[in-house]
Amino acid sequence: MTQHLSSLPLASRTEPLRESVFAILARRLVGYTGKRYPFHIGDNVVAPPAAAHWPAVDAGRLGSPYRYGHPSGEEAFRRAIADKLVRENGVDVGPDHVLPTVGSTHGISCVMQALMDPGDEILLLSPYWPLVRGIAVCSGVVPVDVPFYQALLDDPEADIAALIAPYVTPRTKVLYVISPNNPNGVVLSPSQLDTLAAFAAAHGLWLLADEAYEHYAYTRPHVSLASRPGCAERTVTAYTFSKSYAMAGARIGYVAGPERVIAAMRKVATHTVYNTAQISQAAGLAALESGRDTIELGRQTYGRHAGIVAERLAGFGHPSQGGSFAFVDLRAFGENAMPVLERAADRGVTLAPGELFGRGYAGYARLCYTATDTETLVEGLDILADVFRAG
Repeated sequence: MTQHLSSLPLASRTEPLRESVFAILARRLVGYTGKRYPFHIGDNVVAPPAAAHWPAVDAGRLGSPYRYGHPSGEEAFRRAIADKLVRENGVDVGPDHVLPTVGSTHGISCVMQALMDPGDEILLLSPYWPLVRGIAVCSGVVPVDVPFYQALLDDPEADIAALIAPYVTPRTKVLYVISPNNPNGVVLSPSQLDTLAAFAAAHGLWLLADEAYEHYAYTRPHVSLASRPGCAERTVTAYTFSKSYAMAGARIGYVAGPERVIAAMRKVATHTVYNTAQISQAAGLAALESGRDTIELGRQTYGRHAGIVAERLAGFGHPSQGGSFAFVDLRAFGENAMPVLERAADRGVTLAPGELFGRGYAGYARLCYTATDTETLVEGLDILADVFRAG
């Protein structure tokens, strides 16, 4: 008897994957006709550099946008990235240490598949960017939550090694670090980075550094993990044009690391996307050449927004030190913040539920302060304050 198509099995790896942070509360807005305050999405209100706007991009600068490109990425783009890393990040690399990727999401996926075998474990210092857990699952890797960044906010002198050590097993291979942090805005200090590096060296671990928010540090300078002593040969770093240059739709990022890691990643990338689109690389190159004003405007605007959120939501968590987000502590309303978030969504204000950012954060919510202008941010915060007062 022919098997009914609806009974054909699907891969089990998709079962633990969560909906995107954009989808969970979207259903509450069906039929809502008032002004919306999209604080759930990590977007930018500052515009991309003018030279990186699609009509301005020289689409053929790095080769025909209608033909296959080189799987390694275009030489001029990789060289410009390497120059930027030397100049801004203090990382001594050349073009062969760089791989352009389809955003840092693709880059991190390639890193995991290049460094880890199925069943290997990656330590995710939490709270963390929600997609990283799903990337691990899709790569056959076991994600291990390690409560970390909130502990540093509560006690900046906390024993970092003691926080992480209980989660290390013989299968642990990679330690994932994101600074400035998404979702709670922690910016790790040089001494904290050095402690993480020493821990990784002592346990024979790779370091996967996510520096998507490298230019958005407000209370202390951002320091690249790969620039710290002894880190270059065990650190692979993912970057993106989505944040600093407000180019999320261009889907362009890059990974930097040891040549042998980049060579292995190139094999993975070849068999997943083949090459990153030349027009996106051309837009990225234009941003590197002319985007300094965009970065500075973003840093000033978003730093001011972080201060507004800290003032308006005082008592609901720690101020954000960097990045695009505040991690709002709603545990005063119960262990699960979803009822509060639903009431806020009914008034047009959407936040990302804390449970997406690691185990134990159901009483929190992530608020993005970079996606709207200042007036809209303040209006939305006033509505939130009213929702909080009502309990």
